[in-house]
Amino acid sequence: MARTYNAEGRQIAYVLRGLFTILALSLYFIDPKLHWGIFVGVFFVGLIIAEVVGAAWTRKRRAKKKAGTRNATRVASSTATTSRNTKTRSSHTKTMDKRTDAQLITADIHKLSGTDFERLMEIYYKDQGYTVERVGGSGDSEVDLILRGKEGYKIAVQCKRWKQNVGNDTVLRLKAGKQVHGCYDAWIVTTSNFTKDARRDAERLNIQLINGIALENKLNAWRKKKRIG
Repeated sequence: MARTYNAEGRQIAYVLRGLFTILALSLYFIDPKLHWGIFVGVFFVGLIIAEVVGAAWTRKRRAKKKAGTRNATRVASSTATTSRNTKTRSSHTKTMDKRTDAQLITADIHKLSGTDFERLMEIYYKDQGYTVERVGGSGDSEVDLILRGKEGYKIAVQCKRWKQNVGNDTVLRLKAGKQVHGCYDAWIVTTSNFTKDARRDAERLNIQLINGIALENKLNAWRKKKRIG
C-alpha cells in the first residue's frame, strides 16, 4: 500500500508541474516583454510546490492507513475480549446449573444464582408435602413456583435472591400473577428484606412475605431434620 500512496503523490506532483508549466508559458504568450526570469521563477516555484504537495499527500494517506489499522486492531481486540468474557460467564453459569440437589440443600443461599435459588425452593416445598410446578421465565407473570397442597388449592410463589430490599412493585405484580394463574394464595420468598411500602401493600392484598431471616430459619430447621432422618 505504501507504493500505491507514493504513486498517488507523484501523480499529483506531475499534474501540478504541468499546470505551473502551462502558467509560465501562458504568461510568456500574454506578455512576451516580461523578463525571462519571471517565467523561470514561476516554473521552479511550481516544481517546488508540486513536490511539497505530492509528499504531503503521501504522508497524509499513510497516516490515515495506520490510524485505520490501529482502530481495527483495537476493535478486534475488544471483540475478542468480550467473546472471552461471554464464554467465561456462560461456562460459569453452566457450572452453577449443574449443582446437584444435595449441593443446593447445603449451599449458602446468598451465593446461589437466581435459577438455583428457585430450584432450592422447589426442593424445599416438595419436601414439605406440596406438589410443585416451576413457572419462572418469560411470561411468568411474576410467578416462579406454583404450589398445590393436599387440600388442592394453589399458591403462587415469587423467589427473589436479592441483596436489596424487595419493593411494593413486586407485590403488586404478584397480585396480578396470582390471578392469572388462578391461585388462592401468594407468597414472596427473598434472601433480603422488604420495604415499608411492600409490607403495607402485602398486608392489604393478603400476600405472605418471607424475608431472609425467616427463610434461613426454615431452611436450617429443614436441613437439620434431613440430617437426623
